[in-house]
Amino acid sequence: MTLRPIALAIAAVACSSAFAQQSTVTVFGILDAGVQRLENGSQARWLQSIDGLRTSRLGFRGTEDLGGGLSASFHLEGALSPDDGNAAGMNWRRRSTVSLASSTLGELRLGRDYTPTFWNYSVFSPFGTNGVGSSGNLIYGFGGKSSTAPTIVRSDNSVGYFLPKGLGGVYGQAMVALGEGAPTGKFHGVRLGFASGPVDVAVAASDTVNNAAGDKFNNFNLGGSYDFGVVKLMGIYSVSMQTTAKQTTTLLGFTMPIGAGELRASWIHADKANSPDDATQLAVGYVYWLSKRTALYTSAAQIKNKAAATFVIPGGAPLSAGQSSTGVEMGVSHSF
Repeated sequence: MTLRPIALAIAAVACSSAFAQQSTVTVFGILDAGVQRLENGSQARWLQSIDGLRTSRLGFRGTEDLGGGLSASFHLEGALSPDDGNAAGMNWRRRSTVSLASSTLGELRLGRDYTPTFWNYSVFSPFGTNGVGSSGNLIYGFGGKSSTAPTIVRSDNSVGYFLPKGLGGVYGQAMVALGEGAPTGKFHGVRLGFASGPVDVAVAASDTVNNAAGDKFNNFNLGGSYDFGVVKLMGIYSVSMQTTAKQTTTLLGFTMPIGAGELRASWIHADKANSPDDATQLAVGYVYWLSKRTALYTSAAQIKNKAAATFVIPGGAPLSAGQSSTGVEMGVSHSF
């Protein structure tokens, strides 16, 4: 009789362990900070910068195995500001999603998430969308003046679908975002790509209702990379349009492994249709990995504006039409 409670306790522990193995929760994050000098026109500023290599963040993600190739998951991720300890407060606007996935049918994801058209700007740029060499310095906006849609990076109220893995290198994403009664924010987007061996290429397109009049911000982009081993070449072709405004942006770049680090360089040109308000950005940098989680980095970039263009490396003094914007930074990035 005295052994029965012990046996029941052992059985309960074994049962709870079995369930625990079907569900995982991970805490993760990045802290990235450095020093930056920005010169816009004749005005220069020294700053403590953040996110020069990777965006600082804190996140929680979890997955539950439902059996039969099905799973449920969540992802909560918010931006961190290591320079001021998040003086503006904490939120989860980097990503907040819940998903149901099938190993054969793909994933259905709901919440605030990256848009399909954003991914190519990040994946196929040597600097991604971080630091003084960010592809976003020229790709976002018309002539550096008109704002793009609020969905250029992420979208609220989205319903997304992702193709399953194991399709011979084919991958893809589709997204619809609901306006929920607001005059702006309705979004439709799709991305389709192929990655195999050294080759990775993807095309994406989207439209967003961008004002009360119902005008749409349309974006199309094509990105790709080829890894030769000694050097990885990258390129992006992007076209943004809204009513009579149109901008074509082209990026060419490369990354090259050198020792325990990587040399990065890119050239970006923004061409505003029927206007002289064009700009070119040159950027070069080096990342040195102290470990798999910790890196030292340095980068430099310059934007040359023409006519009334005001493309700028963010964070510096106000920039007048046609002036150049220059930035140099160095920092440390650590993930956990």
